[in-house]
Amino acid sequence: MKPITAIVVFFSLMLPSLVLGFGNYATTKENIIADVNQALAQTILDKNADHITVDTLRVFRSKLKIDELRETSYLSICTEAPSNVTFCSDTMSYKVGDERLYIRAYPNCSKAAIFGMSEQKIPSILFLLSLIWGAFSLMYLRTKSLDCYSVEPETITVGTLHFSKSSNRFWDEKRQEIYFTPMQHRLMQMFIAADGHRLSVEEICHTLWPGKEDARDTLYTLVRRIKPVLGKACNVKIEAEKGHFYVLKTEKS
Repeated sequence: MKPITAIVVFFSLMLPSLVLGFGNYATTKENIIADVNQALAQTILDKNADHITVDTLRVFRSKLKIDELRETSYLSICTEAPSNVTFCSDTMSYKVGDERLYIRAYPNCSKAAIFGMSEQKIPSILFLLSLIWGAFSLMYLRTKSLDCYSVEPETITVGTLHFSKSSNRFWDEKRQEIYFTPMQHRLMQMFIAADGHRLSVEEICHTLWPGKEDARDTLYTLVRRIKPVLGKACNVKIEAEKGHFYVLKTEKS
């Protein structure tokens, strides 16, 4: 597994978890405000009094649809000016005689309480999976890194390119694995095993494409695509020689 794969999977789980969790939290806040608004409107219709009493609060709480709000919410007579507390109902007004009164309802619940009321099952599962995946990836990559630095028998070296026969893998000078496509890997194995790391075009074509009459163009494309991989990973390159040969050699510094 490549490190980029671990990162992509981790964020593919973590980001939806955070986005969905925050979205559900925001939706719950909106639902709370909508609930206290409708309860306050019904309370005003039932109890059109000039002050708030225990009975007024009881009526208000009985109109609430969210059970958790019935223990914490309260009412307050106020002015028409906006409230300093943003998490509250709309300011509603009614007339008592010739006087107009203004009243607000306050859910009076913490962010933790709102989070607890929101739907967090799926976000929590995704978040937990992302943590499990992250922990697994770290252990896997750490183990793999330690394996890279262990001394492997039967290692063939060309410049800063290393090939381990036991693990059938290529490494750079930092002991990081070099990844090739299956066909590129087979060609590199042929170069490593050949005397002087030199191969004829006929030998390569016959080995890699035995059923193809003329595979020279295919070989040319394969070599052209493998060159940048080598160029980024090590100081080894593939060169064409006269007489229809290719050779794996170290670049001169």
